[in-house]
Amino acid sequence: MPMEIAGLKVERVAPRVPGRGHPILFLHGMWGGSWMWDNYLGFFAGLGYSCYALNLRGHHGSKPVADIGRVPFRDYLTDARAAVAAIGNPIVVGHSMGGLLAQKLAELLDPPAVVALTPAAPRGIFPLCSLELLRVSLVHLHELLLGRPIVPTPAEADALLFGRIPPAERRTAFERLVPESGRMAFDVAFAGVSVDATRIRSPMLVVAAREDRITPARMVRKIARKYGAELRVYDG
Repeated sequence: MPMEIAGLKVERVAPRVPGRGHPILFLHGMWGGSWMWDNYLGFFAGLGYSCYALNLRGHHGSKPVADIGRVPFRDYLTDARAAVAAIGNPIVVGHSMGGLLAQKLAELLDPPAVVALTPAAPRGIFPLCSLELLRVSLVHLHELLLGRPIVPTPAEADALLFGRIPPAERRTAFERLVPESGRMAFDVAFAGVSVDATRIRSPMLVVAAREDRITPARMVRKIARKYGAELRVYDG
């Protein structure tokens, strides 16, 4: 059941068994939306959690922006903070760029728990540590520098995003990707987003995938070490 928070579309799934305490807020990564969390919403609702999946501004039914290419990371952080405030102290789960948002929320808001799934790296940990990601970043460098929308090609999406997903599902997923902010990507990849680990008290789980080409496991290990977080590394 969709709801709106500060002009942002949020998918909500109510708990299907007696509640388990804190709700869960899911934050998508680049080009994504709440649809990426459909399986998670159903699974955790079945365990008794109220689940919310945010669509950041300019994504999948949330408030439009005049120029998506120029949206900075801090605006997405504003969206995430608005969702946290409206939902009320949720557990925060973020993927990729959403995982970096989760790290910032841990620093700023002290949520009850944080899960960062193959997260983007904060300042101090070099983010472009895979050859494939470095190549694609150089191809799109003008979009990053000029604040223009970034749209991956099907080949780039196959190489960076879809991994072992079957071809038919890849086509469906690609059609749901939306243009992303070049300015935000520059903030993350080159300027860096600072996170003060000394201010984080929330328990944190960091998850890596051995074959991930955007956030390689060796980089995600460094993120976990930065926070003293539990790390789990999975195949795939």
